Amino acid sequence: MPMGCVVKSQILGGGRGMGHFKETNFQGGVHVVDTPDQARDITSKMIGNHLITKQSGEDGLLVKTVYLVQKLQIDKEMYLSITLDRAGGCPVFIYSPAGGMSIEDVAHEDPSKIFKLNVNPFTGPEVEDLMKAADDLGIPGQRSQLVWLMKSLYDCFMDNDCDMVEINPLITTKQGQVLAADSKVTIDSNAAYRQKEHRDSEDKSQQNAKEMHA
Repeated sequence: MPMGCVVKSQILGGGRGMGHFKETNFQGGVHVVDTPDQARDITSKMIGNHLITKQSGEDGLLVKTVYLVQKLQIDKEMYLSITLDRAGGCPVFIYSPAGGMSIEDVAHEDPSKIFKLNVNPFTGPEVEDLMKAADDLGIPGQRSQLVWLMKSLYDCFMDNDCDMVEINPLITTKQGQVLAADSKVTIDSNAAYRQKEHRDSEDKSQQNAKEMHA
C-alpha cells in the first residue's frame, strides 16, 4: 500500500463520509489512513457491516468491499458534473467552486455558487464556454487542463449513454494539477442493449427491490 491512502466503503449510494455503521455505530464510510495497519483496522470495521447514510434508509447497505485510493495533496475542492437538461433537451454541465460536500446543500445555502452550461448535442461544448468555467471555478491558471477534462467528461457521457457523470470533488493539487478525486457514474438503463460491457459488470446485489419492481 502506498504511504497515505483513503479507505472508501463501496456501496450503491452517496453520503458515505457522513454515514455511520448500524452494528457498531462506527462513524464514517470514508477514512484517511497513513499506514497499512491503520488500513486493515479501518477495513475490518467496515466490511460485513451496514453503512447508514442519508440515501440508504434506516437499514443501511452492507459493505462487502472497500476501495483504497491514493491520498492527494489537495489545494482546492470544487464540484463538476454533466447530466441531462430534459426541459432543454440537451446535456448540461453543473459546476461549483464549492466541492467536497453535498451539492444540494450548496444550492440551498448559496445558489450563486452553482453554475450551469447547456451544451448543443450536435456541436459539443465550445472551448470559450469551458474556459469561462475555469474563471467561474476560480482556477484561471488551469484553463487548458479544465477544458481538456470537461471535453473528456462530455465524450464519456455521450459515448456511454450516461444519465449523469459527477466529480465531487474536482480538485487542484498543490502541484497545480486538475484531477477528479472521486466520481459517480450512472447509465441510462434504456440503453443497456448498447452498453453490454457495463450491463454485464453491474453489481445487482444492492439494487432497491421497489425500484426493480417498478
